[in-house]
Amino acid sequence: MKRLLITCITITLLLTGCTAQLGYRFADTFVEWQLDDYVELNDDQQQQVSTIIDELHVWHAQNELPKYREELAQLRTKIAENTLVYDDIDRVENKLWGFWATVQQRVAEHADLLQQLSVSQREALIDAMQSKLEEQREEEQEEAQSELLEQIDRVSRREERIKDWTGSITEQQQTIVRQWVRERPTGGYWLNYRARWNDEFADALLSEPMDMDAINALIVEPRQLRSQAHKDYTEVRTAVRHKYLWKLHQSLTDQQRQRLLEKADEYLALLDDLIADFADK
Repeated sequence: MKRLLITCITITLLLTGCTAQLGYRFADTFVEWQLDDYVELNDDQQQQVSTIIDELHVWHAQNELPKYREELAQLRTKIAENTLVYDDIDRVENKLWGFWATVQQRVAEHADLLQQLSVSQREALIDAMQSKLEEQREEEQEEAQSELLEQIDRVSRREERIKDWTGSITEQQQTIVRQWVRERPTGGYWLNYRARWNDEFADALLSEPMDMDAINALIVEPRQLRSQAHKDYTEVRTAVRHKYLWKLHQSLTDQQRQRLLEKADEYLALLDDLIADFADK
């Protein structure tokens, strides 16, 4: 369930342009397709799931997208007026986590739908989640490279992201990116965290009666399962990210800043279209 919901919200937040409009408008259908990879539902269950996903989709468009637009508009203004300060990075990031927490809470309100699954469906769901996790582990092992090659890959990916937003990248910015990658802490915490989440979810799902308090907690507060080492790693990684995002912001040329503002305007226009499209639903 958690993976499906993240997939839906990722579509909501990250796609752009005409593809994004199409992707967001059909996000509910996409989630239902993804659900088929995890558990086979009977007709009644499928109808209930479709209704809930449709309701969540409309709720998100009508209530959450305007919040995203407001936050982006404020950020754009600060960049345009050159009034952005270092603490804004942390503020915006915390605001985004707050948006996600609202979605998690809304989803948890429908978690009782899981109680309608038969024992065999619950077991199938758990097996599918475990298989997906094992696939990720195998992919990670296959893609494992030397530390130097991994750093080169990270540098290349980040430079491409910067160019997506600014249209170009300067030598100074390339140096900043290389420093960022070198200073970024490494740790194989994520898959272990996912595995622990899956185990806790399986225990709650298979208990008799189903432990809905535990399931709700896993949806609303999944990060409670992170080890202290994982939390420390995340804190350091966040500090490093903020440090170098600020350096990159300070290094923007006038031309790059203008391109960044134009990109923000594209997002704002997209959000306006989506908000208008869902206004009367």
